Amino acid sequence: MPVNKQISNVIKKTLSKIDFSKMDEKCTNEAQTRQYLIEPIIETLGYSRMDDMLTEINAGWGQKNDKADIGLLVKGKNPEIIIECKKYGKTLTDKEAWQLNGYFINTPSCKIGILTNGIEWRVYSADEGNKETSINVNPFLVFNFNDINDSLIDNLSKLHKNNIDVKELLDEASEYYFLQGFSNAFANELYEPSDDFIKAIFNRMNGKRMTDQIKLKIREQINSNSIQNALKKVIEEESKNGSLIITTAEELKIYHTIKTILIHRKEIDAERISYRDQKNSFNILVDDNNKKIVCKILSSKNNYYIEISGKKYDVKGIESVVALKKTILDAAMIYFQK
Repeated sequence: MPVNKQISNVIKKTLSKIDFSKMDEKCTNEAQTRQYLIEPIIETLGYSRMDDMLTEINAGWGQKNDKADIGLLVKGKNPEIIIECKKYGKTLTDKEAWQLNGYFINTPSCKIGILTNGIEWRVYSADEGNKETSINVNPFLVFNFNDINDSLIDNLSKLHKNNIDVKELLDEASEYYFLQGFSNAFANELYEPSDDFIKAIFNRMNGKRMTDQIKLKIREQINSNSIQNALKKVIEEESKNGSLIITTAEELKIYHTIKTILIHRKEIDAERISYRDQKNSFNILVDDNNKKIVCKILSSKNNYYIEISGKKYDVKGIESVVALKKTILDAAMIYFQK
């Protein structure tokens, strides 16, 4: 879905008028969070409180009379986007997502579901493989207003009232969910190679005539040893063109030390801590979300540093990492506060 730069600029300018630093004082409950933060952001996206926002939508089922917080009118008279609001800063879990899922199922016109605590916004679409048209387990877009950058602004423009194309947005979501299956599909193909895969290799070997015997011998060649040897060649090629990212033993040692520090706090679930090794930094994350960075591990000329909230600290052995325990925990607990 193309980015509308004019709308992006309007969103950026409007968001600059919202003082996010004072929201913890103003938003002490869910109602205040809606009033002072969620609804102003929705207005930033071009939706009028009077004309485009429906509140307390009947979305119950059975004997229940549950009501969804906000429904947005995109084109017609029925809400195509439904929003479940939580108190400012409340940790968003599967429980809240399941609640949104119930509202989504019982609002037939709804195409997109959003779960938000004002700062973090998770955008979901329907699970096409589910007969009950429930939402996908994972959001296809996540916004975090603690880190407002051009990428966030451009993605927000896709939801703007004057720019949104629900069909295109759903197509983008389908593509996102489809690509999530790449790693498993790739591993399965290597473990049990298909005839098409073997034929592709045969052609790259400049084979002249495929026989059952040749097919069997190629299949036997595809194993962990040959994959490791091929990986070395791929790494060599990536190294030549500058796209190679190598995770060092030192980075992993620092990561495991930091993870050990974090999981000693009972509020922190070890499964929510992970990392992404990128070209310029090794990021330690919560929920595998690059918007939830606990800290970064940086390196230069075999020297390592930890960057926390923009401040860099030298790493001179594991003891220097442990010495940062309080600072690391403070940075992480932002994402685990109820």
